[in-house]
Amino acid sequence: MSIYQVLQSTGLPCAYSHFKTGQEPPYIVYIGNGQDTFEGDNTHYWKRNRYQVEYYFAVKNESNETSIESALLDAGFIYEKSEDLYLEDQGVFMIYYYC
Repeated sequence: MSIYQVLQSTGLPCAYSHFKTGQEPPYIVYIGNGQDTFEGDNTHYWKRNRYQVEYYFAVKNESNETSIESALLDAGFIYEKSEDLYLEDQGVFMIYYYC
């Protein structure tokens, strides 16, 4: 299952990098954030893509956060979560999930 499918399963609007038109919160945006690899003997034995997931919201909804976190964990993504960050210029909050 792709990260897009995982995030879409939350029921929140989701896009890679950005939405082409304005999107009212809550919504999710994600972007690739490199790759973890295990290498040896001139080959890759293991690789896993990393992602930065951004959850935007105007009103705190812990149910949405739980939905995102459960979807990530159920799909095998281990994540780190940031604090709630207020984006004054946009008038919304954002939480980063690094997975």
